[in-house]
Amino acid sequence: MKTVDGPVSQTTSSETTDFDDLIIGSGMAGLTVASLLVSAGRRVAVLEAHDTPGGYAHTFAMGKFRFCAQVHYIFGCGEGEAIHRLLSRHQLENEITFERLNPEGYDQVVVAGERHRIPTGLSKFRDRLAHRYPDAKKPLHEFFRIVRSLREELAILPEKIGLRDIATAPLRFPNILRYRNWTLQRLYDALKMPSRLQAVLAGQAGDYLLPPEQVSLLLHVALVTNYDRGAYYPTHHFSSLVDGLANVVATGKGSALHLDTTVANIETDGSRVRAVHTTDGRRFTARRYISNADPAATLKMASGLATRGRAAKKYEYDYSSSNFTLYLGIRDLDLRDYGFGNHNVWHYPDDDINGMYKRQGAGNDLSNPWLFLSTPTLHSNSPGLAPPGHHVLEVATSCSYEEFAKLRMTDRKAYTKAKVKVRDRILEVIEENYIPNLRKHLAMKVAGTPTTNEFYVRAPKGNAYGSNLTPTFMFPRIPKQSPLANLWMVNASAGYPSVGGTVGAGIRLYEHLEGDTL
Repeated sequence: MKTVDGPVSQTTSSETTDFDDLIIGSGMAGLTVASLLVSAGRRVAVLEAHDTPGGYAHTFAMGKFRFCAQVHYIFGCGEGEAIHRLLSRHQLENEITFERLNPEGYDQVVVAGERHRIPTGLSKFRDRLAHRYPDAKKPLHEFFRIVRSLREELAILPEKIGLRDIATAPLRFPNILRYRNWTLQRLYDALKMPSRLQAVLAGQAGDYLLPPEQVSLLLHVALVTNYDRGAYYPTHHFSSLVDGLANVVATGKGSALHLDTTVANIETDGSRVRAVHTTDGRRFTARRYISNADPAATLKMASGLATRGRAAKKYEYDYSSSNFTLYLGIRDLDLRDYGFGNHNVWHYPDDDINGMYKRQGAGNDLSNPWLFLSTPTLHSNSPGLAPPGHHVLEVATSCSYEEFAKLRMTDRKAYTKAKVKVRDRILEVIEENYIPNLRKHLAMKVAGTPTTNEFYVRAPKGNAYGSNLTPTFMFPRIPKQSPLANLWMVNASAGYPSVGGTVGAGIRLYEHLEGDTL
């Protein structure tokens, strides 16, 4: 998967190997902290194994089409929010702009053929559902009351809990204390929420790839309330955001962005990092080291480090689910004629989202999958993704990593056959429910499996969101400070998932390291 020529295609490969800061990986958290350190005058090196920066936000070209690997819409772009603050620091806020998805229905959840539009405004969403389901007015009002209360407390919850916070928690954070170990399903059950409304209210579950019976209630609230402030798509597509930050690093004085550069091991003296070695034989040194890679995988690369007891336990976690993705280029067909537009569509064949995740995960049964459908060519009029008169449709669902990994290792023909089978079934579901004769209009079709994620972005087990977002792994997340005194972690696991979440993690780490508030 190669990117088209762009601003970072000729990234400098400086011969300098000694820096102030060295970052392993160029996902959004890594690019965020790297670009901010460069703006502070630090000499920064970023080592990226892929041939393009951005992690899951990178863009690749196939024929005349371009696709963003895994990101479809984001939050945090409003004035004063994380992404806007980052771009303002680099004076890029007028160059890298965003289109807001339809506030009357930025996500549209289709359950058993019935469409429900999720608008901006929790009260508006509540009232729409109460009007449509009058018998469920009481549980709906209580559900949204709890969501709003948790949103208010999460907004003032400090990143690091101090003694004062603990002493005042019953007064300041009563709902967080009560619900911190709850799943979304536990709240549904307590409220006796009807099954159809359970599916609708969990319609955005693919944004964390967990069903209601597993996902942390607090994580669900954080996600839906962040999108409630505004769901966005970059005016000039995700490559503009990634390239803008990458160029800050690549053009920084004494800094370098090294692509196609894989870390082989991290040299330590047992308590500090001494150097980072790459597979091409180079040795990089720095004053501080930051890993944008998976925390557990990072520590496995650290020679001479022995973590035991409580320190080791922090790095023993389950990974979030992986996904199967279809990237489609469409000709001679206007997707707006089929219910698509400046919004996303979540397709569920029935009310039982818990059952779907079980079948598609442990059961590896994708015969009747849930689907996420996104149309980036309808989110922005800016050219660059498809030839004139064509559209891009990106489709995703959850699936088992183990099955695809086993086939890819043992029988590549069987792996390809399995991939084609899932691809064709997804296309059938889209034709049956949304776009008749879709396959006659396909100018491009590319499928990605969990092993695709693992190969290109080095995500262990093809995970989409770092450590699993169940109550067990939510509080605390992986700490920023590693067991090594000069090695720091910044990513979805040492923070929170999504572009907004990882940019926020990068900003917080920069502020911690430099004592500078954006």
